[in-house]
Amino acid sequence: MLDNNALVAAATPVFLVMIAAEAWLALRRRMKAYTLADSMTSMACGIWTVTLEVFTKSAMLLAYGWVFHHLAPWQSAPDSAWTWIWSFLAFDFVYYWAHRWSHEINFLWAVHAPHHQSEEFNLTTALRQGAFQDAFHAPLFMLLALLGCPPGVFIIQLTLSKFYQFWIHTRLVGRVPLIEGILNTPSAHRVHHAVNDVYLDRNYGATLMLWDRLFGSWIEEGEECVYGVRKGAPGWNAIWAQFAWPAVMWHDALRTARWRDKLTLWFRHTGWRPADVAAADPWPPFELPTGRIYTATRASTRGTRWTVAAVLCFAAAVALQNHLITHAATLSLWPKLGLVGAVTAALLLVAYCLQPLAPAATSAASAPARTPAG
Repeated sequence: MLDNNALVAAATPVFLVMIAAEAWLALRRRMKAYTLADSMTSMACGIWTVTLEVFTKSAMLLAYGWVFHHLAPWQSAPDSAWTWIWSFLAFDFVYYWAHRWSHEINFLWAVHAPHHQSEEFNLTTALRQGAFQDAFHAPLFMLLALLGCPPGVFIIQLTLSKFYQFWIHTRLVGRVPLIEGILNTPSAHRVHHAVNDVYLDRNYGATLMLWDRLFGSWIEEGEECVYGVRKGAPGWNAIWAQFAWPAVMWHDALRTARWRDKLTLWFRHTGWRPADVAAADPWPPFELPTGRIYTATRASTRGTRWTVAAVLCFAAAVALQNHLITHAATLSLWPKLGLVGAVTAALLLVAYCLQPLAPAATSAASAPARTPAG
């Protein structure tokens, strides 16, 4: 079976060159597109995601292969052009619904929210992935196995879809002639990441915007986009980012009196809260900010040595993660787990070096509008 880790490792230098080029071009245009803390946190989310996927994605692909070989009523030939055509359309369709439901259902938003937490929108945002997202989407991906999409074809469709979506995370590219409304573009995806009222729950497509047009979620870019999430932004902690929204739901589940609400909260529409909890601890109404809300770092009050320390810890995490994914096929379980732990520790140190001291009144669980939750 094709090694997904090898594909990621091969693409990483290309991503880094494109990020450097975007940062240089933004500087030339006098556009403030990057800040070190935010971009480093976005990349740290990607590092932790790829690190955990040595286990989670391997398990998903093994399950996919089993379903394909044992349950699929027919199996398409991987060397047939028709297989690649229908599987591309089928994957893009399944991705649309997985993505849409990840915005509409509480527990799925929990694994997708990290991708939206940045208040910037640049190529590092594309790397800011939910570490458990593909694992939670796996049941939907199994539909492709049942339809007879070969495992190797599925891996390539999944990986190329993610690679395509990398370039659309930028503010430097305007509307693209001829393909707007047909393929996903930076303009279409800026809308998707925006928290403006008019843009909420729009433009879910991966590569094709056909599904958005068919199912009523398409909208063109108009007013200036404001980025981030409305509840529970996690600051500079890439590990906590993965658990910020689950923590909000867990806190509400513990406090509500009704057992039915404790159990169904996870499957309700994103943002739904039990009536008794919402009455006792109401969230303030959302107001669209005119600028970035979260900019402070530890270096703001403690000196630039903390930023230097964060960069060094980040470099250590990159080196450890690269060793893990390039040797994943040959390493035994315990060395893999050790490297996962080491990467996690390095990223937590990055967060410690970046994160400012939070005010004592800030609550991680109640998640007031546009206030850091971790």
